[in-house]
Amino acid sequence: MQELSCTWVPGTTNVVRLRFGGRTIEMTSTRLTRIFGPKALGDLYLKGRAVLRADQHQVALLT
Repeated sequence: MQELSCTWVPGTTNVVRLRFGGRTIEMTSTRLTRIFGPKALGDLYLKGRAVLRADQHQVALLT
């Protein structure tokens, strides 16, 4: 399992920035939901940031 730090990209309403293992990836909130499920966006909407745990399969889908 790997921890991913998620925040909104400033000035957008649907682009999420993911940081993990020294890497940074940007993707739409729709794609994030497809990979991690709808619960992944809960903290993002409420707090503006979230920490997700990803298995190897999910990390592979990010790249």
